[in-house]
This record gives sequence, structure tokens and C-alpha cells, in this order.
Amino acid sequence: MSLSRTIKILEEIVNIPIYHVVGIVYGGKILLYSNEGGFSSLWILDPTSGERSRLTREPVMWVAEPPLGSRRVVYTKDISRGRELQILYSIDIISSVEEPIVSMDPLRIFGLADDGSTIAFTGVTSEDIAIYIARKGYLEKIVKLPGFGFVNDIRDNLIVGYGSLAGNPLSMEIFIVDILTREFKLYTPKPGSINKTPIIAGDWIIFETNAFNSKVNELYALNTKTMTLSPLTFKYRDYYTYRPVEHIKFKLYNGNWLVIGKREGRSKVFLDGKLVKTPDGMALGAVYYNGNVYLSYSSLNKPSIVIEASIEKEDYRVILESKLPSDIAESFSRVGFTYISSTDGVQIPLYYVESKLAGRPGPTVIYIHGGPWFEISDSWNTVIAALIASGFNVIAPNFRGSTGYGETFRILDIGDPGGGDLEDIVAASKWVHESGLADRLYVMGYSYGGYMTLWALANKPELYECGVAGASVADWEEMYSLSDAVFRAFIEILFNKNMELLKERSPINKVDNITKPVCIIHPQNDTRTPLKPILNLMSRMLEKGKTFEAHIIPDMGHVITTIDDAIKILLPALLFLERCLLKPYKTG
Repeated sequence: MSLSRTIKILEEIVNIPIYHVVGIVYGGKILLYSNEGGFSSLWILDPTSGERSRLTREPVMWVAEPPLGSRRVVYTKDISRGRELQILYSIDIISSVEEPIVSMDPLRIFGLADDGSTIAFTGVTSEDIAIYIARKGYLEKIVKLPGFGFVNDIRDNLIVGYGSLAGNPLSMEIFIVDILTREFKLYTPKPGSINKTPIIAGDWIIFETNAFNSKVNELYALNTKTMTLSPLTFKYRDYYTYRPVEHIKFKLYNGNWLVIGKREGRSKVFLDGKLVKTPDGMALGAVYYNGNVYLSYSSLNKPSIVIEASIEKEDYRVILESKLPSDIAESFSRVGFTYISSTDGVQIPLYYVESKLAGRPGPTVIYIHGGPWFEISDSWNTVIAALIASGFNVIAPNFRGSTGYGETFRILDIGDPGGGDLEDIVAASKWVHESGLADRLYVMGYSYGGYMTLWALANKPELYECGVAGASVADWEEMYSLSDAVFRAFIEILFNKNMELLKERSPINKVDNITKPVCIIHPQNDTRTPLKPILNLMSRMLEKGKTFEAHIIPDMGHVITTIDDAIKILLPALLFLERCLLKPYKTG
């Protein structure tokens, strides 16, 4: 494929808008988070006319769902050229006046909630992880967290969140903070269980837990007055028939429970337990308002749409749609889902997408997702789409540690990163040949997926022609020393506090084994997976005579917030894979 053709394909794909429904603001308008126009920003969509307008003029990192009908929207902006040091902002959707909420030193922010008067968030420095509250002109750190945790909701004088807070990396607990008294409580229905994403509904805290069924996350309600616990129940039975494994969202809107449940990479939407008619794929954002559910949906072969699902009519209409250019759409063939057996018998779910340009068997990329607590679902993925349109089949295994398949599956990699999950990648790599999908195999990933790419090339180089490692981890020990409090806590949890394992599972200590060419792509200002260990890896590879190419992306951090950044990451990756395909590099 020519350079101009590759650039054209990539530009077409990264410019396809992605939409995420955040909430309903003043006047019944839909608040969207989107990359339309070149960067991650907030938009207002009129559901009646379909007209939309951009609300923010610079890249936005996180946004809090506003109270129903609010004029104010609260969000954060990175002011550190990708280092994720953020300031709180608000904008009035009527006047379009944007202003900082408070004068503050920039913080890494995870978890952001707004009840209309007070904002709560998790702020991170090199020293600690803490809960902050903010009002116009006022900021206060109210409690330091005892571990890795995130604010999830605020109502009146209560803040709730969750994290690994009791000293056990295999569990997660709910925390409850009284703003007036500063009282901090941890709650778990069962020691050692996973409890997540609490919200406040009157006198109740609703959260998902695996305390009573280790295979699925169930919804339970905790009475804050009596501290008694009971299952959350719904009027209709559709929800129970579907039996979701996890939940993307659950929230009470004017007495009606809106729930997005998911299993095997797809989701269903329920109102008071009744199934809402929606397209196939994955809903990642939804809100209920005036008898309608407004959702953003996508699938692996169809980009974002925003729909209005009528509860009364039991039907839906598309309000806003991202359309694929015809040449991109025609490159997609089959999308499939299956389970394969790993080397130890663990069942590994995976998605695969076939390209008409690649054929069967044809050149195939093992695409490894980041996280590791993340997943590849049946939702639009820019990287996968770019690979399909460039003539590669794609297989995306949800290795142990992935979300979406229950907490028992997710915690399998805790204490063993680069162990069982590598065996899952190997099993998927062998299956792709046995299934007749691949004749040549390549490996690619970003973040933890970049780490797994380097790790696979260092341990099983015979399986791959070459690999692309983006924003990867080369040295867990050095990354730990360079990290702030939240990412030190992340590493401690991932390795189950077995810090001696950091060295053993670091690709930099297995450079001799990397015998296949690798393309290293790394943001200069990345503070999640810092650049310095990668530079050390490249120096060692150079000394050993290994074949590699490197692309350091200036003025960019780990999170991709602009279309230009996406092109800077993806273009060298695609060109490298095409060169490997047409004229394989000599191995080092």
C-alpha cells in the first residue's frame, strides 16, 4: 500500500466522530463527550432538531455528569502538555462562559463528581492519594486515602467511592465520607470481596458486588441509616433473564432505574428492569429523561450513533450518526466472538475481525488491549478499524485480568502479570493459525498492551513476524521509582506487593531474547508509563544489535486527546507493519 493511501485511510478513520452521552442539561439538551472537530471536547445536542454545537474549545480530560437540567458542566483540563496535571473548570451552557472553579496547584485527577453545589474528586500527588472538595473559589483536601481509590458520587454531604483500601490487593471496598464531620468509613459486605462504583440514591448507597456470587457483579443497596444491605430489585424481569456479568451504569432518574448491563462484550439497557430496544453492540453512556432513554452506541464494525429510545413506543430513532466512508466500510468482513482454552485450561474470550483485503488465511495482528483491567468489546475501536482497512485481520483476546467477565477472572493476573496472561496471548496466537485465519502473525498493543507486546517478543519471538509497542512498560522497577502515588499503588496491587517480581517480569532484562523487529512508539510527556525506561531499553537493544525503530512523540502524554495525537501514534505503526508484510526485516 502506498504512503499516500495509508495516510488517507488513517485520516478518514481517526476523523470519524466518537460520541458518548454524558447527561441532560438545561432545556432538555444532551451533553456529549466527543472527538468531533479534532480533539476531546464537550458538545450540546438538541434531540428534537438534531442540531449540535461545541461547548468547549480546548481538549477536555474528565467530565462529571451534571445534575439533570443543570446549566453548569464541570470538567478537567490538562495544562501540562500531556503530563495529566489538571485544573478544574466549569462552563455555563447558556452564556458559554468558561472559568476555573478555584485557584489550585495542578493535580492528577481520577474520579470526578458534581451535585450542583459541591464537586468531589480524587487528587493525586507524588506523596498521596486524597479526596478533595471544591466550590467556587474554595478547595480543600478532606481525607487521605489508605490505598488506591476513586470518588464516584456526591450528594449533599456524602461522598462515596471505591478502591483497594483494606490492604488486600485482591479486594475492593466502598468508602463513605461525611463532608461535615470528615468521618471516613470503609464498607464491605464480605471481607475479600470486590465492591465497585457506588452511587447515592436518597438514604441508600447502590453498588455492585461479587460478595454473594463470585461469578457476577450483582447490584445491592446499603441503607445509610441502618447499615443494612439488600438486593436492588426491579419491577420487570427482563434484567434478571439477561443476567449481566457487570454493569456499565446504574442510576436513578426521577424514580426510574436506568441500568446498562453487559456480558461477553455487549450490553443491554433496562429501565426498571424492562429491556429497552436498542441496536446490537455496546452502549457506553445513557440517561433517562421525559419518557425517553438517550444512548450512545457502537460496535466493532459500526462507529458511534446517538439514539432516542422511546419507552412508550418500544422503539428507537437515530439522532446523530457517524458514517464510515464507503471504502472503509467495504474492507470489513466478519466480526466474531469465541472462547479458547489457555495452556492451563482457563477459558479466554476473544473477538476477531476479518478484513476483506487480507483474506483467509491472511496477515493477522494480535491486538492486546491496555489496562490490564480493561477489555476489547463489540464497540468501535479506531486501532482495529485502521488495521482492518490496511489489510490485516485482527484478533483481540481478553486475557485473564480483563474486565467484563467477572471479578474472579479479572483478579487472575494479580500477582502474576506477564505470567498467565502471556500464556493466554500465546494460546490466542496459536489458535489464530489453527482456525485458518492467519498465515503471518504480528503483535501490537498500547500501554499494558505495549508491555505485553515487548514481553511476548522477549518470550515467544518465534510466533511473530514483528511487533509494535506503544506507550509500553520496559522496566517495572524503574517505572515504580518514577511514578506518583496512584501508579505506585497500581503496581503494588498488580504485583500483589511481590516487589521482587518487578525485575523478573521486565522486558529490559530479556533483551537478548528479542529476535524479531519491533517498532517502539512512546509519548515524550507520558507520566503513566514514563519514557526514561524505554530510552534505556533502546540503548540496551542498540548495544545488542537488535533491529528496531523508535518514534518519540513530542508534547504528548499517555492519554490521546486529539486527532493529531492519534495520527502520530498510528501512522508509524501502520507503516511499520506494512513494511514487515511486504519486505520482512532481518532479525536481530
